[in-house]
Amino acid sequence: MNNFRQVEENVFIGPQPTQHDLQDAKQQGVKTVIDFRMPAETTASNEALTKNAGLDYANIPVNKGHLDTDQIGQLDVVMRSKSGPFLLHCATGARAALLYSLGQASQQNWTVEQTFDAAKKMGFDLKATPEFSTFVKETIDRPKF
Repeated sequence: MNNFRQVEENVFIGPQPTQHDLQDAKQQGVKTVIDFRMPAETTASNEALTKNAGLDYANIPVNKGHLDTDQIGQLDVVMRSKSGPFLLHCATGARAALLYSLGQASQQNWTVEQTFDAAKKMGFDLKATPEFSTFVKETIDRPKF
């Protein structure tokens, strides 16, 4: 699990895990893997790999070109309904960091800059991806957020 960052006591974020990563995650106490990849992004089933490692699995498919605030709520529901610690991943970890940061922003009433800073501390520059940068700004600036 060398490619994964522990961003909170019970949350790790990173890229597509290998079978070895999943076995390491289980040994380190991870209970649930949350996958943000679209099903067509991988040749093998992430669900099967995860369950074969003895971990619980949830998928919240995130298309970078069609980001949706409902996915932030879906992440919250999964994290409240499943057991942690959690391993959040996508191809690189950026989509996982995006949704996790926005969930934290909602709970902590963060500004746009605080959200970008939190993601940067996790190792992800959301400003560098135009879709992510715009999504953060639009999501934080919404009245209901």
